[in-house]
Amino acid sequence: MKMISVTTALLLFALPAMAEPEQPQIGPGRYEIWLGITSWPGLSELEPLAAGSFDEVGLGLGAAFHASLKRYEHSEILAGVDMYIGGTSSNVGGIIDDLIARDLYLGASLKWGLGKSRALQLDAGAGYHLLDMAQVSTRIWGLEHQVWESNRLGTFVGATWDVWAGQPEKTAGLSIAFKVHFVEFGTVYDEDIFLEPILGPNAGRIEGPLYLLQVGFSGR
Repeated sequence: MKMISVTTALLLFALPAMAEPEQPQIGPGRYEIWLGITSWPGLSELEPLAAGSFDEVGLGLGAAFHASLKRYEHSEILAGVDMYIGGTSSNVGGIIDDLIARDLYLGASLKWGLGKSRALQLDAGAGYHLLDMAQVSTRIWGLEHQVWESNRLGTFVGATWDVWAGQPEKTAGLSIAFKVHFVEFGTVYDEDIFLEPILGPNAGRIEGPLYLLQVGFSGR
């Protein structure tokens, strides 16, 4: 009889723990690395002097780190830094090779994590874009010629979903985000001509948003 009582007590103690696995502690910081697909309508709408145009989509690689500023029961505010480098190819031919547009971004941002697990986050930030266009040889390593460059401050808004958040014993995993960057670079033209003009005196203006879809790895 005594053995039955002890067994019953142990089961009553164990069943709640089995029914509700302990959630991992949320760390004070969040990090992520990602690969991205960019879409920049203002870039693909340029009309360079040389025949051809920029691709509709490009590729990017980025990372971010955020630290917790304020925690609430069902939300959290984080602040941190974001950076990425992206490239968009074209079939605009030059003496060395086709033009490529390269965008380097470094900025600061806030995240508003929602829910007990903070799986969904709303993002907003501002930072510095450095955009250039260059002929980069695919045959001779290191051979390139920059034809145009500009730098501007911009802002962005977006949302992030940490797919792994809230799962038992998970502190890192798949992350998906969509962001819209707002930045205007003005008129694009040949700043430095190598043998023959490519962009011409006015290839158009790069205006409007840059759309960015990120898929990566994040953790806390």
